[in-house]
Parts: sequence; C-alpha cells; structure tokens
Amino acid sequence: MGKTKVLSATILSAAMLLLAACGNEEEASGSPEKKDSKAKTEETTAKETTEKADEETNTSAEESTSESGEILNPNIAEETEGNVEVVYTNKEPKLTHDMNGFKVSVDEYQIVKVTDMNEDSKIPFDDQNNGYVVSTKVTIENGTKKPMYYNNNHKIQLSNDFDYIPSDWKTLVPEDQQINKIKKNKDQVSLFEAGEKVTGLMSFTLTDAEFEKLKTVKPKYIIEGGLADNDQYKNSNPQQSPAYDFIYGDEQAKQTAGQPQFYQDRLTTDNMADKKMIFEKSGINDTQEIDKVKITVEGVQYTEVIPTEANKASFSNFGDSGVVALTVKLNIDNQTTKPVSIWNLGTILSVDDNRARVLSEGMAEPRDPKEIAAGQKGEKLHVFLFRKDEFEIYKKFDMEFGPFVGTDGKDQFKGKKVTFSLPR
Repeated sequence: MGKTKVLSATILSAAMLLLAACGNEEEASGSPEKKDSKAKTEETTAKETTEKADEETNTSAEESTSESGEILNPNIAEETEGNVEVVYTNKEPKLTHDMNGFKVSVDEYQIVKVTDMNEDSKIPFDDQNNGYVVSTKVTIENGTKKPMYYNNNHKIQLSNDFDYIPSDWKTLVPEDQQINKIKKNKDQVSLFEAGEKVTGLMSFTLTDAEFEKLKTVKPKYIIEGGLADNDQYKNSNPQQSPAYDFIYGDEQAKQTAGQPQFYQDRLTTDNMADKKMIFEKSGINDTQEIDKVKITVEGVQYTEVIPTEANKASFSNFGDSGVVALTVKLNIDNQTTKPVSIWNLGTILSVDDNRARVLSEGMAEPRDPKEIAAGQKGEKLHVFLFRKDEFEIYKKFDMEFGPFVGTDGKDQFKGKKVTFSLPR
C-alpha cells in the first residue's frame, strides 16, 4: 500500500486560518567630577578608587543608553521654537544593515519631547503643538566598487509591519546634516558613489498618542532594503535589516537586556507574537545536497507563541492551550548555473513517523530573499506551528525539505527532496 500524505486536520485548519488572516492583512495595504580640597590618607584614597571602579563596571552597560541633557539635534528647538526635553539617548545602539558591502548603520539616536511649538511646525505632529522627535545619526558607506542606488528608508514598527513610523531625511534636520544634500552626488538623491562614506541625521516625528503606543507593543527599528546598481531599481535587493528592539527608556532597556535572540521569522519581525524559548540548538550543520544545491540545517528554535493583541484572531483556531512554533534556520548554497527559488518550497514536517504531517507556514516566514542566485549562498527560515497540547506529546520530527519549485510552478531537479532529523 503506497504512502499517503495526510495532514493533521486541526493543524492544517489553524495554519490555513493564519494564512488567510495574513493574506487579507497584506491586501489591506510605514558632568565633570569635583576635586576634594581636603587631604586624604592613602588608605582612604585607595578604598574610594576601588569602589569607583566597581561602580563603573556595574553601570558601564547602562551608560550608553542613559538620559543625557546634551541635544543631538539643536535644530529641533530652533525650528519649532518649542520647549525641548531629552527623554532618552542611546549612544551605542548597534543597528546595522550590511548589503554585500554597502553598509548602513545607526550610530546614535535621541528621543526628545517638544511642547508649545510654533504653528508652522504642527503638521508632522497631526496638527498638535506637542509631540516627540527621534533623531538618528546615520552613516552610509558604499564599500562596493561601483555606484549604488539606495533610498535610505528606516522605520519604527509598532503593532505589525503595516503599522509604523517612517523616517524623514529632511524634516527638522539642518541642511548641513541632510544626507541627500551632503553626499557627493547631489543631483541624484539616491546615488552613492563607489567608496563613498557619509554621516548625517534623520528624524521621526511622533504624536503623544504614538509615543504612548510604544509602551503597548514591542517596537522594532528596521533599516529597509531596496539597494540596486541602477536608477530603475531593477533586480534590487529588498532584504531589510534584522528587526532590532527599539529602546525608548531606561526601564525598557533593562527588560530587553539579556533576552534570547530569536530567529527573524515574521512572528518576530512583524510583531505577530511574543516568544518564550522552549528549546534551541545551534551549530547543527547537517548538510545534504540536491543536484549541486547544498542545504544545511544550522539550528532550530522551539518557542511558545503569545499572539499580540492586533494578531490574536489569526491564531484563534489553535485552542486554549496555546501555540508553539518550530523555526528551522537553513543555509542554501546554490552551486548551479541558475537561480533557485526558496519562497514556494513544498517542505513538510513528518511527526512521529507520519502520525501527523505539517506544512511549513509560509506567511510566518521572511518574504526575502525569494531566490538564491547562481553561485551564491542565502538563508532560509522554515516555520511550523502546533497546538501546544499536541506539541507536548510529539517525540520525533523529520523535515522533508523541498522540492524546489521554479517560477513556472514546476518542480526543479525532478522533484527531489532531502530529509533531516531535527533535534527535539
């Protein structure tokens, strides 16, 4: 009797609900220390030196993100004529995006509250005369050997990927720090010359309500892609940076510090859900090959998924016990002469020797890259979703990877697959 592919009805219906909900959502749519004049004994001095060193060690991690009275962008006060108060300064945010040698980094950012601004400045703040401004110090370095086109768009993402605060290269930024005006080629605003490096400011404007909303979600800072070697942006690289936690206050910084580094599936990047780590294993490095395409399982993460308020309906069919996600990190090394598509793979997870068969959940997986060019490597994240109560009784997971499917909808490499036994 031949082997049949039967999906667990409960799991499939839940996955389909998530797929439909996400699909509809996409269719619907951015101070110096004073010297003590008194003489001190050698013993006292030594003691105070030791205590000071201990204190600096304990607080060094917080100094880069502590409040500061120094204004990163004095032009805000000058242009708005408002009262400017520093809310939060991050001296070392370490937000970067490296697109094959074309690098974008946020070197510092500061949040200020502006009150009693002039009437001419109210439009970006929804016609209110109070609001908040995030100023970011950004460096763009074209480390490639040819001119590249890049629009330099950043965003602070709120409840999902359609709910965000967009960056602005001009609003409240002085002309001598507007990146588009201080780079070498001033006639083409998105063109960066080969080897060029430029640093300037960008801004985000938030209403009081938008700033308060930061406290109800886990906001992300994202540097967008869209890099190309032509002004028509043909074959541009759409891949964006990791979804970095956007820190807006000291208390939140403490809560975020030390959190697990979750894989960048869309559950994380699009704020679909919060995660709690159940089990992870990296460095697996299990490699198999399909006709000169090497597929390597690099790691797995099993996480409990807690849907965010804006996305609860998408997970409603998973029952009351909760949801578990398995995210598999793979590296694809395409040594063929043609690109291979990785966005429409037919990968299935066989549970306990076909007790259940679970399709990968494409709508929870990154959109980009969609393909791996000939001779290139790329990353693929596969996501599988389970009812928590069912997941707890499962013992064995085998992932049947593939087949690769071409843009014409036909299987590539004669429909070949490879199977990986995953740690559980």
